[in-house]
Amino acid sequence: MKIFLKIYLFMFLFSFFSFAQFDDEFIHPEIDWFTMETEHFLIHYHSGAEKTAKVVEKTEEEIYEPITSLYNHKPDQKVNFIIKDYDDYSNGITYFYDNRIEIWASALDFELRGMHNWLRDVVTHEFTHNIQMQVAMKFGRRVPAIYFQWLGYEKENRPDVLYGFPNVIVSYPFAGINVPAWFAEGTAQFNHPDLNYDYWDTHRDMILRMQVLDDKLLSWEELNSFGKTSLGNESVYNSGFSLVEFIAKNYGVNKLEEISRYLRSPFRLSIDEAIKKSLGIDGKELYNQWKEHLRQRYTKQVQIIGDKVEGEIVANVGFGNFYPKFSPDGKKFVYVSNKESDYFSPSAIYLYDLENGKEEKIVEGVSSSISWSADGKKIFYSKKTRKNKNWRSLYDVFVYDFELKREKRLTYGLRANNPAVSPDGKYIAFIIYEDGTANIAIAEIKFNREIEISGFKKLTDFRNGEQVYNICFSPDGRKLIFDYSIKDNRDIGILDVGIAEFKPLLATQSDERNPVFSEDGRKVYFSSDRNGIFNIYELDLTSGEILQLTNVFGGAFMPDVKEGKLVYSTYTSTGFKIAYIEKIKKFKPKEFELLAFANSFDAFSSSKISNDYDDTNLPEFKVREYKNVYTSLSFYPVLRFDNYNKHDRGIDLLKFGFYTYSTDVVGKYSLFAGALINRKFERDLFLMFEFNDRFPILYHLGFKPKFTLEAYNVTRTTKFLLELGLNLIPVDIVYHLTEVDLYFGWKFLMPNLNAKTGFTFSRYSAEIKSFTIPETKTLVPSSDDVYFIGRVFYLNLNYKSIRPKRNSDINPVGRKLNLRLSYELNKLNPDGTYEFKDGFLVPVYKNFNFWRIDFGWNEYVKLPFRNHTLGFVLRYGSIIGKPVNEFFNFYGGGLIGMRGYLFYSLGGNEFLSLKMVYRFPIIEDVSLQGLHIGLQRVYSGLFFDFGNAWDEGTRLRDFKKDVGIELRFDGTSFYVFPMKIFASVAYGFDKFEKVINKEKFSFGRELRFYFGVIFEFDSLE
Repeated sequence: MKIFLKIYLFMFLFSFFSFAQFDDEFIHPEIDWFTMETEHFLIHYHSGAEKTAKVVEKTEEEIYEPITSLYNHKPDQKVNFIIKDYDDYSNGITYFYDNRIEIWASALDFELRGMHNWLRDVVTHEFTHNIQMQVAMKFGRRVPAIYFQWLGYEKENRPDVLYGFPNVIVSYPFAGINVPAWFAEGTAQFNHPDLNYDYWDTHRDMILRMQVLDDKLLSWEELNSFGKTSLGNESVYNSGFSLVEFIAKNYGVNKLEEISRYLRSPFRLSIDEAIKKSLGIDGKELYNQWKEHLRQRYTKQVQIIGDKVEGEIVANVGFGNFYPKFSPDGKKFVYVSNKESDYFSPSAIYLYDLENGKEEKIVEGVSSSISWSADGKKIFYSKKTRKNKNWRSLYDVFVYDFELKREKRLTYGLRANNPAVSPDGKYIAFIIYEDGTANIAIAEIKFNREIEISGFKKLTDFRNGEQVYNICFSPDGRKLIFDYSIKDNRDIGILDVGIAEFKPLLATQSDERNPVFSEDGRKVYFSSDRNGIFNIYELDLTSGEILQLTNVFGGAFMPDVKEGKLVYSTYTSTGFKIAYIEKIKKFKPKEFELLAFANSFDAFSSSKISNDYDDTNLPEFKVREYKNVYTSLSFYPVLRFDNYNKHDRGIDLLKFGFYTYSTDVVGKYSLFAGALINRKFERDLFLMFEFNDRFPILYHLGFKPKFTLEAYNVTRTTKFLLELGLNLIPVDIVYHLTEVDLYFGWKFLMPNLNAKTGFTFSRYSAEIKSFTIPETKTLVPSSDDVYFIGRVFYLNLNYKSIRPKRNSDINPVGRKLNLRLSYELNKLNPDGTYEFKDGFLVPVYKNFNFWRIDFGWNEYVKLPFRNHTLGFVLRYGSIIGKPVNEFFNFYGGGLIGMRGYLFYSLGGNEFLSLKMVYRFPIIEDVSLQGLHIGLQRVYSGLFFDFGNAWDEGTRLRDFKKDVGIELRFDGTSFYVFPMKIFASVAYGFDKFEKVINKEKFSFGRELRFYFGVIFEFDSLE
């Protein structure tokens, strides 16, 4: 009797965890953690982040009362802040159901954001999230969602199969939170009128201004969720901030709490209803009021600006084109661009020839500034890499040689970014990061057999969260000019390299950035927002005179000047482009003050930008070693319609239960478990425990794997004809399936190659209810017979390299490889044969010991048409050696195989299949919203399968074929849950028969249908 435990697991585990699992896949047990405690918070940090933790502790108690008072809500326990500074990464994330906030300490240097004090900004932002979202919770903090699930199965008539493989998979959460992205992020950025660590700045004004002027403002529906490009996602933040300020300014700041509380109603399924209840107008009317306000405002602004002075756009593909730098001969320039990528991160360096307008890609994975060698044969830059001892994501310096067409890494784990090379080529300066602070360092460049750097030395001694961004050598190599930030905005400083003496050069209320020297060293070119829009300026170092070089509507940044020519990055409504002016014309700056701060919330006098805090002198806080702190158990009630038993009706088809989850707040341990049961007491139980800390013995040997324990127990009831001698006796049977999986997982050789080795124990038993032997009238009591005992030792290698795109789940481009090698030691009662001994039935076992190999290769290729792809999915499995019982077969049909055939119809000790799928968009960026359901894109896929399963040899003509079509819908539910819907139909071309237990069954030449509502598509192929 075939009944596979993993059939049950298939549906909800990958669905649930695609949303709920948030632990960093790169674990760091080598880190020592510490804790500080205040009245309202626990601050957990690791060695090397002490300064950052102290600033966070000081800040959070200062903001506690204002934020909690604004929303009239206080957390029911102390909020955990976790400070991380082991990656060169800037972010904050709030787990509001757990009262847990994670902060990555490296200050945010994001091209679409202005400059604010990172720590005070992110701490206030995330704590506001925690409070505002808790106010909007529908079921309280312990019940994040209620799951409604439906499992449908293929109709199997075979006597050896209890029930078929799933062909309907639905896992849909009724969420306990229903806050759209624009309102969540808008309120977090607004935070409180008296807390101005975030405020409306010239970058935000620039983005919104250009969208309004070019009629590209996000629609009301588009504001509700993310899942866009980097520019689109930032526009959700940006527009949300502006719209929340519009509400506070025109309707009152108290409306933010009021709208949040109206969202608590379990049956209030959209924010439109909450806005109507609070403001008296619906959401679309509010949006139209705001949009008209922006149109009027920005129309007046551009009238003030006057005539444009701007360059010709020479690089306009992509929304992220940055850091243009002329070659020493001035005939070319290099720049960084994301081209057709949906995100900034996959940027590459391109070389643009000014003489013929041609360009070529030089090196991938670069987002830093670039510096040329004096001879024009090399460029220096930084890249993030995890190729270091502990798989940390850190910046290091690289060099590319144009003659050799080769890249070489120069530093290892140094956290070195934005390099600049001295004109004589002897020194290289760069920015280094530590504990939330940036400094400038310098090293010597040496040429032995290959280029190397040595003699590392710090030139600045910043210690209090100061940030440095871009550096440039003077033509004589004696000075460095750079932009830096102490609190808000950027200033320009100059550093004498010889004596390591720093002094401010431009330090005003404006934001001055991206400085470079002129060729003679007498002038400095930079970008400034002194009139409310970033433009390029020239500073005469002798006279102090400042002249303007551009006058744009968007913004002009990152200038480089050569022989009277200017190249720079300019902002348009579709992102940053590279502009070129062949002959610079200078003019005196116009005296007017535009724009950004006129939009800030000014109902209170305290809304002025505040710099009156002092984080240089911090009180001493009591520190203790970290002891495990666990989040409260979250419970997810589950109602499942599960119709595997064709004899069940009504309430017998329903299972009730729950999932529960908790984690150690710094990620050392996590627990996920669940239990469901129906009226017949059939149960589905599982438990998953992850251990991410220092595993005894292995850690001391230098290994740092993640240890996982998974345990499952499932029961199913059925009626069965028991073969006893010459008799077939009908009996009631309850199947008990138990499996325990213990394994270690770790990164192997490269960041995207995962290894897993472990041991699986399986025990399948059949509880045979009491029955009477007809011939002897003997009553046989109930017995529990173990018909299968499996022990598997395995090694699994998984490689995944999918190009990051906003539609990478619904339509991936890239590669996935999976190889599993296992050795199995099995005991099976294959025929359901029993011996009657001493009044009991005893199963007759056979041993099946063998090696198994399972290989999968998914290759997805981008086609010339936009967002069209061609995918190839190869699967091969083999039980090595002589054939074994079909209980251990590979099966290749059904939802995750050849969909034109039943799952069990294609079975054998060996299996080979090739799927080809052509996938294309039907509607891209549809952005439909109906109550709590959002739809973003719709794709279709045409697929063809070719494959077969066999025991001893096969012929090509025996391979089966099918074709099919699938629709995929990508959307959101309750604004925050991903919602993926698929529906497919397939037809198997080949009709074939199998004889099973002397009964003939036919398969193929029929339409087969599949449907699902899940959280991700990845597991389907």
